[in-house]
Amino acid sequence: MNGPIVVDGATGYVGSHLVANLAENGFSVRCLVHKGAREKDIQFLKSLNAEVYVSDLENGSEVLNEAFAGAEAVVHLIGSIAPPKGQTMQNLHVNQTKQLIDLCRKNQIKKVVMVTALGSSSAAASNYHSTKWQAEELLRTSGLNYIIMRPSLIFGRQVGNRDSKLVARLIQAIESKPVVPLINGGVNLIQPIFIGDLVDALTVVIERDDLVNQTYELGGANVISMKQFVDMLMDTLAVKKPVVSLPTPVAVVLAACMEATTEVPLISRDQVRIAKNNNVCTTNDLSVKLGIEPRHIKVGLNTYKEKLSLVEEKTS
Repeated sequence: MNGPIVVDGATGYVGSHLVANLAENGFSVRCLVHKGAREKDIQFLKSLNAEVYVSDLENGSEVLNEAFAGAEAVVHLIGSIAPPKGQTMQNLHVNQTKQLIDLCRKNQIKKVVMVTALGSSSAAASNYHSTKWQAEELLRTSGLNYIIMRPSLIFGRQVGNRDSKLVARLIQAIESKPVVPLINGGVNLIQPIFIGDLVDALTVVIERDDLVNQTYELGGANVISMKQFVDMLMDTLAVKKPVVSLPTPVAVVLAACMEATTEVPLISRDQVRIAKNNNVCTTNDLSVKLGIEPRHIKVGLNTYKEKLSLVEEKTS
């Protein structure tokens, strides 16, 4: 590619890993970060020789024009499964995608890559998946060359200071709580994708023009239940705690209380809805269409041994 790649949400979990991957592969990278970003996350991006632009997508600042001018492609990562109080998924996923599309049209961006989520659908019960679907539709009908990536649960940590919010919460519970509560006992099936495989896939679709105007479902090598994932995570951390089932009605009440009393709830009612359904690829496009063989789940889990401080006392 001749021009730089713009990555928004660059200080986040996926963003920091993607910027590192792009930099390693010789790309010029411009990082768009929000005004509240942590300084250590910004410094990490700068250590990769990436340019950093501090601006929100929606404020129409001159900084945005500088970040997008002459760019070859844009990777849109802004979003959250657990937004802080005062922020909404409608704004994060839908409104900010509208702003992004306007910027890309104005600057004649050749390709827009957006990461949403496996399970995104117009009929989704969860607000998370339905607003991700709305964002996808905006991009699909924008007239821009687009690529939509729908990963299952993302896990593992290779670089930076961030982790998947869900995995970070699971690790916190495993290390600090006497039991690990899972909605409905964690019987829902997932297909966890290693962060290294996801950013490899993102780099491939950025490089190749024959992959545009498609939506890709991405999963890992293993289809397992959420409880099995937690059991494997505990094995990795050398900690053993009982897993207790949290019935849906109890989880809903607990989530409502947390939403009312905490800045970022440990569990939300939307997450309860998500946990009622499986999150597995119909066809794993990671290997079928992108030619990347997903690494075994243990490869990704083992990265936590190096990147996270483990508990000193093992609980039997």
